[in-house]
Amino acid sequence: MEAAGIGRVLFWEGGSLWLALITGAMGWHSHHAIQLCLPIQGTAQFRTDPGSDWITCDGALIAPDVPHVFHAPGSVVANILFEPESVVGRGVLAKHGSVGLQLLPGAEARQLAQPIATAYFEGADDETLALLARHVVARFSGVDTLPVIADPRVLRAITEIRQHLDEPITLPALARKVGLSPGRLRHLFVAETGVSFRHYLLWERLNRALSLGFAGASWTDAAYAANFADSAHLSRTCQRMFGLAPTRARIEPPNAQHSLTA
Repeated sequence: MEAAGIGRVLFWEGGSLWLALITGAMGWHSHHAIQLCLPIQGTAQFRTDPGSDWITCDGALIAPDVPHVFHAPGSVVANILFEPESVVGRGVLAKHGSVGLQLLPGAEARQLAQPIATAYFEGADDETLALLARHVVARFSGVDTLPVIADPRVLRAITEIRQHLDEPITLPALARKVGLSPGRLRHLFVAETGVSFRHYLLWERLNRALSLGFAGASWTDAAYAANFADSAHLSRTCQRMFGLAPTRARIEPPNAQHSLTA
């Protein structure tokens, strides 16, 4: 299968950055995650209607579950995908609405993309790029700060989740381990992380499986390590959340050298 892009995929709680040189077309698809598309070299093109012309843009916001085609051959694009039910996701939908594809003014798109572009072409590490992407989304959503998890019970719950991602995890069982009722843990989880327990767990499973697969593990082993039934289950879930099967992304070394060209 032709790769859709060559680049890096970075993860955090409730979000991910797909930063790549686009080499193939993304056919008709939709995804549950909100997508903030920021070309850092070149432009991007979208269609939301099979009979419509391509729309060329310097940046775009794609609401959840909107069918579209993405095309940006030869462009380097930062696609930031994040959970609609997170604090930043709710902020974006409140400010910009939850329907369709919206083009960003060129000046705004370039301003948002600039920190990521500069860091990427200077060879920044994954942690730096992920943090910059999170700040871009926070700024775009109107959320001033990123969530800081302070409650020790929520921190313990997160540790339990990460230590047992290859097993079934339920809210009642987790609540018992941290000494809370399921209702109280559910409330605290959203308050501290900005994401519901169910969606946090799904993102953690995807992050673990995709990180392992992109690092060289077989997709079957990666799926089992995050409690997916098999690699097909992982691929379907990735397609539903991000609009892209993991096998269509080709990962470059973190220290790859880049240069801007006309």
